Amino acid sequence: MKKNYVGCSASLKLFLGILLAACFAATSAHADSLFKGTFKLTNEVHWGKAVLGPGAYSLAVDPTTLTIIIRDARTAKIVALESARPSYDANSDDSKLVISIRGNQRTVDSLRLAGLGEVFQQAPPFPPSRRTAEDARNSEVIPVEVAKK
Repeated sequence: MKKNYVGCSASLKLFLGILLAACFAATSAHADSLFKGTFKLTNEVHWGKAVLGPGAYSLAVDPTTLTIIIRDARTAKIVALESARPSYDANSDDSKLVISIRGNQRTVDSLRLAGLGEVFQQAPPFPPSRRTAEDARNSEVIPVEVAKK
């Protein structure tokens, strides 16, 4: 009586591969974010290639990919992904979005998060030496509330 060790070995390898993949998926799905928060927009705002309409949003910074994940707070649908570049500025006690206003268009200029500092900075349209006092007046600060755990 000869046993089929080859078939048994292939089945065992398949089972272990699926089990390992499930463990990795569960670990990454439950990884804690560097930051979780919420904010509300009263106007349409451009953030990278995304256009965020008025409403409530949540954001999280993924620690493994250093990505800012912006979700519609009502549907939990991801509406934007942006690269994060934490500065780890210890002086940052509050969290806020800085919106620049040019005519009728609003654009996210930067994102500052408590404990992480400035994690997002849009490339300015003009070099710092060419920015004017009018540029500073044409901005809006939107608070980002830290999400409760």
